[in-house]
This record gives sequence, structure tokens and C-alpha cells, in this order.
Amino acid sequence: MRFCVKATIAILLIFATMPLVWAVPPPPFQYAAKDFLYEAWFKIEAADLLGTGASQLVVLGRDYLAGRLSLQLLSWDGEKPVSKWESPNLLAEGPVMMSFGRPFPGGVPALIVLTQAHLYVYNCQNEQIILSSQFPHGFSPLELAVADLDGDGQDELLVARLGERRPAYDEHVVEVYRLTEAGMDKVGGSGLLGQIRSMTAGDLDGDGCAEVVTDTGLSSRAGVCTVLAWDPERQELVTRLRVENLLATMAFGLTVAAGDNRPLLYTADGWGRLNRFQLADGRLLPVSEHYSFPNGLIGVAVGDLDGDGEEEIAVVGHPNNLYVVSLN
Repeated sequence: MRFCVKATIAILLIFATMPLVWAVPPPPFQYAAKDFLYEAWFKIEAADLLGTGASQLVVLGRDYLAGRLSLQLLSWDGEKPVSKWESPNLLAEGPVMMSFGRPFPGGVPALIVLTQAHLYVYNCQNEQIILSSQFPHGFSPLELAVADLDGDGQDELLVARLGERRPAYDEHVVEVYRLTEAGMDKVGGSGLLGQIRSMTAGDLDGDGCAEVVTDTGLSSRAGVCTVLAWDPERQELVTRLRVENLLATMAFGLTVAAGDNRPLLYTADGWGRLNRFQLADGRLLPVSEHYSFPNGLIGVAVGDLDGDGEEEIAVVGHPNNLYVVSLN
């Protein structure tokens, strides 16, 4: 249901803002593909799960006619991405969330998949993607991010959940979990944040500890961007910064990645705009003009996809168009 609501909002935004999006030329594409891989994409991340030294794209999507909801791992082959692995069909356990991180001691990279029934952890062994851990759970997750909140080298799982139901909207919270051999161990959480529409986590200020970033609001209107940090003494996420109307509309995709001078927050919105911000002087400051794409955007990922030492931006335009552009 959550996927359908997001898709409906994206379609309305596209038709309502076609002149605005098309009036600005898009950046030069290194790669572009229409109607690619799935009938609809929901999430995209970049990570080196295979240990090749280059980033792969992990994508979550659905084929409605085939009744398939799955993840695929795409590796760059020459000048195009090629699928190297696909998960089992997760439609019966949807909605599904996914992220990448190092959730166990030792720092082994892992793909974390959170459904409405299980947490799945995938690793690469002998050049094959295998299911290494599987844990049942009893809560209803809404969003997932993975990052190291306390700087100890082990990533925590950040799970957005219902906190309190209001007459006109829901208040969500972000809970913090650590993975053990026995399963998910809750260690803290946040207060009520509003209705979370997208979420990410990463080290925005470069101090070695990740921050959590949420976009909250109602429908497709501009909302509130909140930056939260982990307080080890209180064992909870505390609000560090709240910015209203950072974007003109809702952010469908958020990610944190390294920049030339400091980490950057990337936002992909329903008007087809990709923005970049840096956290400085207690504010989120734009670092450049936005990129404009010919479709409303639903996801963004940053990584060195072709292994040349330079990072690329991969974005998904509604519903299943993939664009790759250079950072410069």
C-alpha cells in the first residue's frame, strides 16, 4: 500500500510540473535506460558488496503483471549495468525495505533486507551472494537505514515505525537496533517526528558518527527535514537540526555520500530535481544548482560504478528509468 501511495503521488507531481521539469536541460548522461529491469522501482543504493573495488547498484522493484517483488544486484559491465543476482520473490512479505552496511563485529559488508515478517542479511562468499542470517520480527517497519551512530565500527539499524496515530495523520519514530547472533536488539529511539516520507543515515559532519536524516510531511507538499544524532548517555536519537521547506516538494529519495570537501546530503524529489546540501554552521547549505531530469525522481545513489576512481550519481526517474551522471 505504501508503494502504491508513493507511486500515485509521483504520477500527480509529474503531470502537474511537466513544464517546470522540461524547462531546465538535464545534465549529460553517462548512461540512460527507459523501462529498465522492473515495471516500477522503489529503492536504489550503491555499495561494493562483491569486493571488486567498484560499487554495485542494489535495486528494489516490482513487476505487477508477474506478481514479483525482489532485489537485484547490478554490476557495471563495459558501458551498462548487468544483473548479477536476484533475491527470492518477496511479494508475500511486502512492503520491503533494504539498505547496505556492516552490522556485525568484524565489519563484513552486508545487504540488509527488512520485510514485514523477517530481517534477511546477505553476504558475498566465494563470489556468490548468499543468505547468511534470517531473523523473524513482530513489528511493522516503514523505512530502513543502516549506519554507525556511535563510531565503534559496527553499524546500527535505523527503523522508522508508527509512534502515535493522530486523527488526520500518523506520528512516526525511528528506533535503533543492533544485530547479534540472536537477532535484533533494540538500544534506543527517537521522539515523535511527524509522518516520515523518506529517511537516510550517514556521517554528515565528518566526525566519525552518523546522523539520521528524515523528510516528514503530508501528501506531496514541502515538509520538514530533520537531522538527528545519537546521544550515548541518554541512549536516544536527539534532534540536531530541523529545516522547514528545504525543498519545494517531498523528497522521495535521500542519501549521504562523500563530497570533494565534506559529506553531502543528496535529495531526489518528485519534480525531477536532484539537490546536494552540506551541513555547515548548523545549517543545510546547497553546494550547487540542482540537476533536473525528465522524470520525477524516486531514488538516488552515489558510488564509483565503473571503478575508475571517480564517483557517479545514479538516479531513478518514475517509474523505472535509470540515469547515471558524473558528479562534476
